[in-house]
Amino acid sequence: MSLADIIQIIIGVLSLVATIAVSFLIYWLQSRHEKEIQKLQCEKERIALQEKARLFLIDNQEERDYLPWCIIAANLHPLEKHTRKIYSEYCRCSEELQNEILNQAGYKIKQFTGKYWLQGCIDKLQQDIEKYNLGRDYLYDGAKYFHRSYDRYRELEWNGTPNIFEPINKENRLMMILNVAQISIGEYIDEYFYYFVDKKMDFDKETPIPPIDYVWEYQSLAHTREETVCMWMMELVENIATIINNKFGEDVDCQFFLEYTDAQAETYEDKYYETVQALYNAYYTSVVAS
Repeated sequence: MSLADIIQIIIGVLSLVATIAVSFLIYWLQSRHEKEIQKLQCEKERIALQEKARLFLIDNQEERDYLPWCIIAANLHPLEKHTRKIYSEYCRCSEELQNEILNQAGYKIKQFTGKYWLQGCIDKLQQDIEKYNLGRDYLYDGAKYFHRSYDRYRELEWNGTPNIFEPINKENRLMMILNVAQISIGEYIDEYFYYFVDKKMDFDKETPIPPIDYVWEYQSLAHTREETVCMWMMELVENIATIINNKFGEDVDCQFFLEYTDAQAETYEDKYYETVQALYNAYYTSVVAS
């Protein structure tokens, strides 16, 4: 092989190496440029998302305390027009924007999907109703009277339930001093757990009436209007779930806890979501773990 042939081969190899190097450099520069553009675009979208969330919170400042119930509304009824404005506005947002709204509002929880958990929570509640002898279980047929509170009567005004129940401990000194003769169903359930379930009082002859039976019989719910049945059903479910959670619930990671605020139920829709919140906080983690 002559010297000229060797030189030609070397030049060819160098040309090939140079071509590969230039091609790689061009590819690297293009990739870097695309990544920079993508990074700028992501930053632009992030800023836009933050701005949308900020405007949402400003526009809905008066109802900001209802955000925990917005989470439930978006999970259970995302495609419905709600009675309360903030529920509908929140449901219109993308999940990404919903999470940014919650983050800016100071909530640790994120918007969650899937509806199976609610029936799972109701199943757990039914087990506790039997376990603690709280009365006859009226959560049959898929808890129809509970869900009809929303499905049929969501627009009705919520005025709470009256204090019409006899306390279990009629010799409670504080109540005697305050001249309290009748209490709410929530207070009655609390007393029932304290005096009867926890055995803080001896009952020689008559035991206290289980709270569900007390409401059903003394309010004649078998012969009254359905919206009244729904009213008492929400009150019972919420108070039982809340008291059981307070007495026996375990500490829950903040990312799974639906925080309580100063929001006040003004309609059946509000009360329904407030009650679902109590079910969620009492049973959600055990449902998803099972």
